[in-house]
Amino acid sequence: MLVAQASDDASAGRLLRRSIRHWLIDRVRKTGEGALRRRLEQVLAANDTFERVPAGEEGGGRWRLAGTRATPWAGRLADLVDAAGAVPRVRIPQWSSSTRRSPVADKASIVAVARAAFQAAGGSLEIAQLTAVFAARFPVVLDPVIVPIPVDPDTVARAADPTPEELQVAADEELDSGVAAAEIVGMLSPAERRLVPHLDDQPAMQKILGCGRSQAFYHAGRLKAKLAQLLGETEDMHAVAREVIRLCSESEPDG
Repeated sequence: MLVAQASDDASAGRLLRRSIRHWLIDRVRKTGEGALRRRLEQVLAANDTFERVPAGEEGGGRWRLAGTRATPWAGRLADLVDAAGAVPRVRIPQWSSSTRRSPVADKASIVAVARAAFQAAGGSLEIAQLTAVFAARFPVVLDPVIVPIPVDPDTVARAADPTPEELQVAADEELDSGVAAAEIVGMLSPAERRLVPHLDDQPAMQKILGCGRSQAFYHAGRLKAKLAQLLGETEDMHAVAREVIRLCSESEPDG
């Protein structure tokens, strides 16, 4: 293609850079973060609450709250994540096994979280910055982190025997909790399923992952945030959580 279309070395360089850029864009679009970014762009463009900064203004091409003239934001991402996490009554559409990715949130919730992020920023944001905020607020929408682990049956822990009270709760909520827990377990990677029974056992996590303390702590934090997002705040949350732990504890090691 370069030989056929390029008229000189400079033209070949431009064509090569353009091809690489398009290839990278296509690769990103296939990831969870790429899907999240496209969803955010759709919501921002369709809602009068937000507007794109005109090309002639500072920060042209960024997004901002409609009617504002603030300069581009350049603060700490953690501050925006905290503001996004403080938004109440965020609604997560029900996940379906026929859907490739879990939904981030309904449209109204996306608008509310984005508005909170823009207000905390006090300025315009790149779509990549806003995507990073939503990825931290809704980690379940991202692709699971696959961590190679040794196939060792001895590392699979067994859950403690449930109490009579837990058995009664499990009996009362067996059907609904079982279906919900199975869906959640299906959204976890093999490594995440191995870690679920050991989230409070640092040495066990290090042994399973074959890594140091800091890396084990990092993966445990991501997994806890993912589980919190999937479980939500329903009345049967604790029953579903127990069932998720049971299913993960009793699953056979992946070969």
